[in-house]
Amino acid sequence: MLTWQARQGTLYLMCGGKQRVFNGARPVLDSLGTIVRYIGPAGEAATVKALVNMVMNSNTAALAEGLGLGKALGIDLTLLREVFSQTGAASRVLETDGEDMQLRAHDCYFSAAHAAKDSAIALNLAKGAGLSLPLAQATLSQYRRLIELGKGDLDKSAIAELTFPDRL
Repeated sequence: MLTWQARQGTLYLMCGGKQRVFNGARPVLDSLGTIVRYIGPAGEAATVKALVNMVMNSNTAALAEGLGLGKALGIDLTLLREVFSQTGAASRVLETDGEDMQLRAHDCYFSAAHAAKDSAIALNLAKGAGLSLPLAQATLSQYRRLIELGKGDLDKSAIAELTFPDRL
């Protein structure tokens, strides 16, 4: 099933493989995405995607914690999201998930299970490179906790359920 971005032709496409094959497929790819980027040889795009999703997942978890703490402290979350958007706390994740976290609207666009899978892939890449990524590891642990609670099919924004007071 195509995502709504594919139907609208607004995907961000990262492609790997042979440059000449990419060039030949470019007209079709351009119809699917607003940004079509050649990353490099086969496998490179998948690696970059894993890193993008690892950072996105960590940003999502951090946003959930910031909003959850704000809720616990009695701060108006609409105001807090606005302040976040005007400061160093601004992020694409804030735009896509902030209101959903506040309203508990976790219709699935990118599942918690997929977030866990991609975080694990990135951590395996880090292990192979001899790196320790404690933030990514903590994020993976949170997404695995959601899965254990039977909430892996919810959107990644459901990570807020683990932080907001009086949820779960």
